[in-house]
Amino acid sequence: MTDHYVNYDKELGMNANTQLIDVLKEVGEEDELIITMDANDATQADYLFDILRNNGFDVLPKGGHDDDKYHIIAHRKKN
Repeated sequence: MTDHYVNYDKELGMNANTQLIDVLKEVGEEDELIITMDANDATQADYLFDILRNNGFDVLPKGGHDDDKYHIIAHRKKN
């Protein structure tokens, strides 16, 4: 099992889509994908959920209580 990390430390945009799609190609069925962004950007993350779900991932959003971050934990659905 491998952990893959994507950190959006700047404003989300089209580059976010491209970066995420590139990483998804590397995530296996036993791997975990952790996406982190500022909590203020969480309302803009809906399209990231759509990309993940459309590419066969289950997603779990988590708000960071101590670090003011928003995390999306994703696992590829098993066939």
